[in-house]
Amino acid sequence: MYTCPTAFWQNRNSGGVALRLEAKRLTREDAGSEMAFLSPAASASASVSVLLVATVTIGVLYYLSMQSSASASSGTSGSPKRKARAKQQQQQQQANKGKSKPAAIKPPPAMPVRILYGTQTGASKSTWLSMAVVVRFEKTLFALNIAGFHFQTSVVSMKDYDQDNLEHEAIVVAVLSTWTHGVPPEDARVFCNWIADMTQDFRVSKSWLAGVPHAVFGLGNAEYDEDYGTAAKNLDRDLTELGSPALVALGLGDDNVDQFQQFDVWMDNVVAAMCEYSSERAVAASGKAGDGSETEQASKKAWLSQKEFRRQKKAKKAQQDVVNGVAVELNEEDLMNEQFLTDAFSDDEEEQNGQDADDDGGMVDVEDLGKSMKESEAASKSREMVTPMQRKALTKEGYKIIGTHSAVKLCRWTKHQLRGRGGCYKHAFYGITSYQCMETTPSLACANKCVFCWRHHKNPVGRVWRWKTDDAETLVKGSIERHQSMIKELKGLPGLIPQRWDEAFTVRHCALSLVGEAIMYPQINEFCKQLHERHISSFLVTNAQFPEKIAALDPITQLYVSVDAATKESLRAVDRPLFKDFWERFLACLEELKRKGQRTVYRLTLVKSYNMEELDNYAELIDIGQPDFIEVKAVTYCGKSDGSDLTMKNVPWHEEVRGFCSALCDRVSGDYALASEHAHSNCVLLAKKKFCRDGVWHTWIDYDRFHELVAKFYEDGSPFTADDYTAPTPAWALYDSKEQGFDPVETRFRRTKDGKVVEFEYQATESGCG
Repeated sequence: MYTCPTAFWQNRNSGGVALRLEAKRLTREDAGSEMAFLSPAASASASVSVLLVATVTIGVLYYLSMQSSASASSGTSGSPKRKARAKQQQQQQQANKGKSKPAAIKPPPAMPVRILYGTQTGASKSTWLSMAVVVRFEKTLFALNIAGFHFQTSVVSMKDYDQDNLEHEAIVVAVLSTWTHGVPPEDARVFCNWIADMTQDFRVSKSWLAGVPHAVFGLGNAEYDEDYGTAAKNLDRDLTELGSPALVALGLGDDNVDQFQQFDVWMDNVVAAMCEYSSERAVAASGKAGDGSETEQASKKAWLSQKEFRRQKKAKKAQQDVVNGVAVELNEEDLMNEQFLTDAFSDDEEEQNGQDADDDGGMVDVEDLGKSMKESEAASKSREMVTPMQRKALTKEGYKIIGTHSAVKLCRWTKHQLRGRGGCYKHAFYGITSYQCMETTPSLACANKCVFCWRHHKNPVGRVWRWKTDDAETLVKGSIERHQSMIKELKGLPGLIPQRWDEAFTVRHCALSLVGEAIMYPQINEFCKQLHERHISSFLVTNAQFPEKIAALDPITQLYVSVDAATKESLRAVDRPLFKDFWERFLACLEELKRKGQRTVYRLTLVKSYNMEELDNYAELIDIGQPDFIEVKAVTYCGKSDGSDLTMKNVPWHEEVRGFCSALCDRVSGDYALASEHAHSNCVLLAKKKFCRDGVWHTWIDYDRFHELVAKFYEDGSPFTADDYTAPTPAWALYDSKEQGFDPVETRFRRTKDGKVVEFEYQATESGCG
């Protein structure tokens, strides 16, 4: 019955009309012939099925017909259009062949940057800050690489650097500190001296380092005036004299303020200069230097636009402040605070970090700021003494910072006596209870940087009080609370004696010798009065640089003066004082000491190879001050530090200290005698013979009597002297006793090789190390 629809294939271009007619005819014929053999119901069902099949068939055939029609239409009219477009594109490509492409900014090859650092001992603070150079360079490199700049850094100690490579470097960055008398630190001495020699060698051209730009940053303390940053200044000058162009002006980091902030200001300028120098070299290498090409301008645009944006932003804010009537007139101190202390006058953090230094040639003169700041009165009203970096370092060493310029720390002898293992030398010499003694200071700043200082010079230094001042009563309360808190933490200490632990919460003595120069504190008299009102005795130590402060000091329990050397030259070498007239100040302090009515003490610290050969000179100094007592102690070795080159070889044995004291007694006209010793501390006490009454030494203190006398002084100004509050010295504390200052009620312990602590019968040690 089914025949092929030939009409469809013959008329496919007629739009599908024949297809539809033929399909209808076939459907009717097929349906009629099939239904002739079916029942009515089956016929109806079959009719539905046939209709569905026919409908689908018609749809498929119609779709194929439309596709064929579209293809035929495209073949007759679309092909010429495609060919025309293709031909047009081909002509355009051929026309562009003769045109040059826009110059692309290619990143220059990696430029090597040599970072040289110089320290005194290769450890501690200077090296740490020198390493910060590498860290900051590496952090900046990531951003610069994205911007198209490429630097490759390498860090080398000046001690290990091959000097023959200097003229072949691309960029040299030097970071170094300054040692005593302005000389370079030990690790940098050979390198700096070699550079200085090159400047004097007539055979070396003054353009020898013309192709090696440099940047120098010096670490130091502005309180040293002309010695501040001298090593860095000389190195920068010598490199310039040899033809090396300076990327930026010399940078100096003052230890009195945040050196990292000063370093960041300097580093920002160094990085900017390095980027500009790198761009210029890249342009010069491509033969387009100075032609004003797009490449040259584009390579500098990104960096310069940032600085210009900051200038415009600040200028706009200043104009707006004037319009609003809130403009602030900045004085010299305000400008210094803007750079180093606060952001009160900055509109964003970047400006506070020194980004606005471009107005003065692209570099902040840190040295000038430091000098101005230390002389400014305004700074004392708002500036805090302890910088964040110093606070972090002191806290790490166990100091509890109180307020903005004070601290307290638990003495190791406090812990020893709480466990019944012996007291300190003050317990042997003067009868204090070591576990009831609080070690504190109202001033962390000092006027010296002594070579034997066990604080490793992490505290501030200064010649005048230029910081905000905390209230004396607040400091005393805070010190006691912090001390009691540290005592509380010792509750689980092995071997702790409960009764002593309970008594330790009541402070009975205060050693104002923790760190710094306590007598600098403007309210020192009120501070001591607050102690005395609480029945706390006062032991104040001064470094003999403030005679006017000693003269104005009210009575205290015992006043110490550190006599670290006997001649001007040796005192300069040992104490490294900040004052130019340090020797005159030192002698004036000894004169003032003689006028004080209360107990006075010379404290001598013996350092081998520094001050043990000056017996006659010490005798002359004793005659000037005529102290009641003379403590002679061997220096305590506190390990290697950046602030000192001492070793164990500089520590005298106890027998050497005894020998020194015997010889000293022979040179002081018989006015003094050997009274007591504490072998564990490697310390000997000389006392005026007037304290030996009826053959019994009275070096101890009657503390209850002292508090009665000082209360009377505060009430009506009644004077009293050292003779009014003495007490007899026990036999075990006397010089040449078998105990050698170790209290027999205590128990001596020692640590064995396997780390265990065992009790043993007391024997005096020959070393000051315990």
